[in-house]
Amino acid sequence: MIGYDGVAFGIGDRVELHPGCDLWMAGAKFGEVVGSSLTANDRVRVRLDRTGRKVWGCPADRLRKVR
Repeated sequence: MIGYDGVAFGIGDRVELHPGCDLWMAGAKFGEVVGSSLTANDRVRVRLDRTGRKVWGCPADRLRKVR
């Protein structure tokens, strides 16, 4: 999967949400990729740090890998 900065990431990587996302503005900026699916609109599953156990789904171009 390719993030909005052009860097590839995969399951288990730490990612940051795009600053244009509502969750980013609410403070849920970082998380870990826990899965992916084949649909174009809901490809990546991320467990966000601030939401605890909840998993959020989004396209890959709304995330970037944290180095």
